[in-house]
Order: sequence, then structure tokens, then C-alpha cells
Amino acid sequence: MRFISPIITQVARDFWKNAGGKSVFPCDISGAVNLVLPIDIVCLSELSLKKIQIWLTERKVFLDLQIDDRLLNGFILISKGSGFIFVDGTDTEEERRYTIAHEASHFLLDYKLPRESAVKKLGESILEVMDGYREPTLEERIDGTLTSVTIKPYTHLLEKVGDGTFDRPEILNSENDADELALELLAPNASVIKDTNPNRNKISFYDFKNQCYQILRSKYLIPDSFAETYSSKLAYVATGAPLFLSKFGF
Repeated sequence: MRFISPIITQVARDFWKNAGGKSVFPCDISGAVNLVLPIDIVCLSELSLKKIQIWLTERKVFLDLQIDDRLLNGFILISKGSGFIFVDGTDTEEERRYTIAHEASHFLLDYKLPRESAVKKLGESILEVMDGYREPTLEERIDGTLTSVTIKPYTHLLEKVGDGTFDRPEILNSENDADELALELLAPNASVIKDTNPNRNKISFYDFKNQCYQILRSKYLIPDSFAETYSSKLAYVATGAPLFLSKFGF
């Protein structure tokens, strides 16, 4: 059971601070992404890799992913500091909101944070390397190794098998982190826990989980499958592990 990372929480807080805060839920994640990030959101019906390539080609952008075509819920394309989030327009509103949050999380965690870390440790000129304009110098390679900074150009992370599985552990880790941040952006754990048990009463694991699930679905518009797993995670945070006998209805 993975718990909420302090880094994830801070990234989410910084995002909403830059967006001017979120006064009501469900929050306007699309508007916030457009305001804070150099990203355009594109909705395409029955989203697929082929449809994305056609859309890009029509705009004189040529992309060869070298991956078999298939349907997608979302996709992010980033180049030289900006990019696009593609969303399946035939999904429900809840699913589209989550997809946007998930893909924006990839931008924040896999792209923005490494760039900021590299600039902090190696200087602005390292962006020329990370954007693919030139190869790193020997000194930059050595400095990058010594400071544990990734200076390679960013490349997409996408499962290659096509059946929903991942062929590299770093892709699975990236997806898990993006899911964690997406939930924190849409339904901050502290807010959800407070909504579920505002008076901090003693409450069982399963009572908390069930109430939390309903709140995630109705107030925060979290899709069913994610609300199910997130409510379990928050129940562990708020109440600890469930009692053994409670699992059997005692």
C-alpha cells in the first residue's frame, strides 16, 4: 500500500497556488492547466495514436512513435518546454477530468521537475541539451552524473505491449506517480479526510472507506475505479489498518 508522498502533496499545492487556488469542488482542472502550464488540451473522439498523428500532420508536426495503433484515454506530447494533452472526447466528464489531471501530472513530475533540478545544479545552458539542440559536453556529462541529474532529452513513456501492461519498470513507476498526483490535484487527501470525518470521531476502517468513496464520487467527481482504491488508501491514513474481525462482519 503506497501512501501519499510529501513531494506529491507539495507539487499539487504549488500548482493550485499558481492557478489562484481552488475555492470549490469539483475543481476546474482544465482551466487551471490552461492557465498554469504551457499546454493545450485537445479532445478527439475515439482517441488513438493514428488520430493523434493525423491531427499533428495536418498542423505540419510529424511524429513517429514506432508503436502499433490503439485506442487511448489520454496522451501527452511535450517538446521544448510546451506541448499538448490529447483526451478522448467520447469519455465521460469524470473520465476526461481525470485524464487531464493524469497527463498534466506527467508534465509536472516527469518533465518540469527534472528540468528545474538540472537548471538549479548545472545552469540555464543545460536546457539546450534537454531540448535536443546539442549534445552535452564532457563536463556536463560528468556534472550530471555527480549530481544525479538527468540531462537527456525527454522522451515519451508509453506502454509498448498494447494490452495495458508495461514493458519497463520506470514506466509503471511513472504511471503510479501520475495517478497519485492526479488524485491529489482533483481531491486533496487532507480535504477529503476532513469531509469524510469532519469531527474526527472514532470511526472504523470500512465505515470511513464507504463514506469516503461516496464523497469522492459525488463531490470530487473521481471515476469509480479510482475512487475505490483512493478511498481505501485514505482509510488507512485516517484510521489505520482494518481490524481482523471486521473483515468478517464482526
